[in-house]
Amino acid sequence: MVQFMQYFLHVQDSLIEHNSSSNSSCPSSPAKWCFNDIDGHKLCIRSPTLIPTCILALLIGIFCSKNISKLPEKFSTRWLYQLTFFLFGMMMTSAGILHCFLGDPNKLLDPLRNSDTDSFLFLQLLFAIIVAGLTTNVAISFFFCGLCDINFLNPNSRSTSFLLIGSYFTVFVLWTLGILFQWSWIFYVLYLGVILFCCFTYLLTQLAIKSNHSALPALIVGGCYGAIGLCAVTFGEKYICKLEGPFWPQYIGP
Repeated sequence: MVQFMQYFLHVQDSLIEHNSSSNSSCPSSPAKWCFNDIDGHKLCIRSPTLIPTCILALLIGIFCSKNISKLPEKFSTRWLYQLTFFLFGMMMTSAGILHCFLGDPNKLLDPLRNSDTDSFLFLQLLFAIIVAGLTTNVAISFFFCGLCDINFLNPNSRSTSFLLIGSYFTVFVLWTLGILFQWSWIFYVLYLGVILFCCFTYLLTQLAIKSNHSALPALIVGGCYGAIGLCAVTFGEKYICKLEGPFWPQYIGP
């Protein structure tokens, strides 16, 4: 999440020619691992510490999705939870490809400004939209899971499926238009506002149906942890960068 926020804001600031204030203790670019192949070309992996995290997230998504599919049919939201964790794994895989292997976000500016673009630049832009869209849609999926758990929505109804698919489609369209037309508000609405609202609502639904179970402490801790992380990324990134020194800001600082 932090890496994409930096990525999107970097592109956005460059496009609208805003010079955001930078902290002198923060590196101007992420860490790289570079290798020379047999032809003498250099291959660089940006933010290499993201790779284990993305692999772990992919394994979690696949493992949870597979095991949820084995639940009994009386668990009516089975397909929705299965889809949610699958999308989570795909989102983190796409994020790893985007941030680690597709290069500098500055290169994304060319396809937004010029009509003559090559396939690599188009691929960068495509993955940026995929990562953003999937991140928001994973939160929306959990939102639907929660509403189905409390019987506000019927997971077996076609209207629920159409509403979910329509939400996915709308999010991808808005992200595409927001990036292409440089809507400065799109990140704060779709990436912060929607995610915060959907995840908080899901937490409330789970607290409502599991208030007498042993899962209550884990839900509260998980909800607080997520809220603290989101607030730290949104409002405290410069302080975190200054506090951490020259190494960790390469990965989680502004």
